Amino acid sequence: MNCYIYFKASANKEAEVLQQERLLQKLMLQADQQSPGLQRRPAEQDGMHTWMEIYYQVSSDFEQRLELAYAQTGLKQLQSGERHMEYFVDVDLCA
Repeated sequence: MNCYIYFKASANKEAEVLQQERLLQKLMLQADQQSPGLQRRPAEQDGMHTWMEIYYQVSSDFEQRLELAYAQTGLKQLQSGERHMEYFVDVDLCA
């Protein structure tokens, strides 16, 4: 199961978001031993960028570990509104 988390942040705070995302990913890499992905929509809308964190093959205690790591970053102060978390599973089309 993969976890996708998206949030918005002011486009003029891109450098700060990237800095805090690097810290979050470093902390999650230490906890999970795998590197999460990060994406951003190509264009800003109303002065905001939409960011997407991608965590692959998450375990049952993923959310707890993520909360601990997230609390050690400054992302909460940079984001606008809520973080949205969604899970998706792979589908075997050959079955």
